[in-house]
Amino acid sequence: MDGLVRLLELAYSARSVSVVDVMRLGFEREVQEERGWFSFLHGWCVHVADRVAYLDAIIQELEFCSSDMFVAQLLVELRSGDGVVLADSIMYFKAIRDFETKKLANMQLFLDALAAHFGRRMQFLARFNAM
Repeated sequence: MDGLVRLLELAYSARSVSVVDVMRLGFEREVQEERGWFSFLHGWCVHVADRVAYLDAIIQELEFCSSDMFVAQLLVELRSGDGVVLADSIMYFKAIRDFETKKLANMQLFLDALAAHFGRRMQFLARFNAM
């Protein structure tokens, strides 16, 4: 029943009972939806890439402070055992960065697959627009 309701809604929106017009509208809607997902995912990839760059900067600063404790003492008050805290912090931020890097790689693969799928939908839409 859902399929029939969807078909009637498409026919009403297309203002036509022609199968070609209904299919064209259906493909146009699918393309719009895919375009929205593609844009959202691309924006999310940019966000994750920025996060990875931010984590890299934190790691570099922590490693610099860890290797030169005098600089670290100028920035903050160090107590005994703070060297261990710095080392743990570096490992923690590296683990987060590695996770975000893998997430970015997976999202990029998904974005590539979505782009290919989007291209196929655009081809179908072009066929119906040519009719």
